[in-house]
Amino acid sequence: MKTSISIPRATAYGEDEGIPNIADMSVQDAIYHTAHKCQGGIQVLASRMGKSVDTLNHKVNPNNTTHHTTVEEALQMQEFSGLPWILQAEAARLGYTVIKSVPASTDDPHALYWQMNALVADLQHAVSDAFAAGVTGNSMRRCDGLASEAISAINNLLAGLRAQLPTPPKSFNS
Repeated sequence: MKTSISIPRATAYGEDEGIPNIADMSVQDAIYHTAHKCQGGIQVLASRMGKSVDTLNHKVNPNNTTHHTTVEEALQMQEFSGLPWILQAEAARLGYTVIKSVPASTDDPHALYWQMNALVADLQHAVSDAFAAGVTGNSMRRCDGLASEAISAINNLLAGLRAQLPTPPKSFNS
């Protein structure tokens, strides 16, 4: 019998991985890294966007003052790459954080409760590990990722509970 293991992105960072530190990234740097860290590189991204590689390179270059990335292009870059770094950098600049939403599963809110507790426990372990071993960039990214997953699970649980609310009767005056 074979076993497959799924490792959440939040826990999969190795010490030598070149994951950009989103917390300290400017929006322009996020645009650059999104284009260049896209699977297949900027060549694949440019092709999917219907742009020449040279044009996209000019648009994402933080030192270029003549070409600029539009909002629509930034959205396309994130959609095609699967990397939400531009959105995260914009949110951080404005004092917000981005949490990925997941479709609520309302079939069993009790299971959602235990799933949320497991994710909160994972976060608590990651924080404890960071305190014990010293906070590093990777331990911080791990905690950030697990916190996002826990918040998503909390939102999912609340959606499941909300779905259990009885429907109020219609008013006779309607």
